[in-house]
Amino acid sequence: MMEINNRIASILKDYYEIDATCIQKQTGGWSALAFLIEDTSKKYFLKVYSKKKPSSVQWTEAIDRYIPVVKWMHDHTELNINIVSPICTRLKCNKCEDEEYVYLLSEYIEGTTIGEESLRPSQINELAKILGVLHKNTSRIPYTLNKEQVKERFDIDFCELLSSFINNDLDKQDDMVLKTVKPYTGNLLEKIDRMKFLSSTLKRKSHKFVLCHADAHNWNIMQGQNLMLIDWECLKLAPQEQDLILIITESYAEQFLNEYKKYMNYETPDFDAFEFYYLKRKLEDIWEWIKDLRFEGLVKSEDITLNLLQLSLNECIRIDSFRSDLKKIFKKDLL
Repeated sequence: MMEINNRIASILKDYYEIDATCIQKQTGGWSALAFLIEDTSKKYFLKVYSKKKPSSVQWTEAIDRYIPVVKWMHDHTELNINIVSPICTRLKCNKCEDEEYVYLLSEYIEGTTIGEESLRPSQINELAKILGVLHKNTSRIPYTLNKEQVKERFDIDFCELLSSFINNDLDKQDDMVLKTVKPYTGNLLEKIDRMKFLSSTLKRKSHKFVLCHADAHNWNIMQGQNLMLIDWECLKLAPQEQDLILIITESYAEQFLNEYKKYMNYETPDFDAFEFYYLKRKLEDIWEWIKDLRFEGLVKSEDITLNLLQLSLNECIRIDSFRSDLKKIFKKDLL
């Protein structure tokens, strides 16, 4: 830890002209380490991505694409109270790096992550506003920024990797991954086939694309003075269902939708898109945790990772009624 703290102190001094008086490790996510930084007058939040972790590449390569859009949304929409302002280097770069890590600095939020807590009614309304305003402002984003964003293509390359692992590599090691995953292989392969069908179906449809956060779950929501949506690495142009899927299966879905429609029109749900994004989330999580356990090294502890893997595998078995349950939510809209 001393070595990385020294690295961070040097990076902050050289690239941001910040003389850090405190560098304190925080609870991070799956993609990066997190640090609270203090100087004599201010607090900052620093994300540190390891270059040794192969899956970090997709997140670090995305920084120069999504940070300018987040900055624009902060400066030009009413979301300025709900988005953390990124901090550029003294040379106006969105990030900096050394031979081991990539660094991303932003303002620090005084608050708590929602995490495993349930959203209160006022927070549900504020989250609906955040996503509604984000989607509504898609057409206002400058062309030079908009054209740089990833556009949804409904590709599922990770499914081929997961399928290949199940068929060719799972049995090669007698470890906890084998013991945990083996009972679910038939179900997983069925869900992968379903994903292939949905992907093909959605590629043939026409869609209205909006700018989506694409990862708006409770661990990316903080309550400070206002509700804050953080961690924008997955930002992309996609159907509205991409952002709504993480909310629509919650007990507060009806309240959220009523509030969301005050900011953004949404009359015709695409159930293929909802099912696609729901399944994609579950299978991607399963594949990421398998990679951490077998190939890339752990971000969290083995017990935590195995527990999350087990939970996602169980959820995959229980999602056969997902589509019919979803239609009940929209019943009033469909009448």
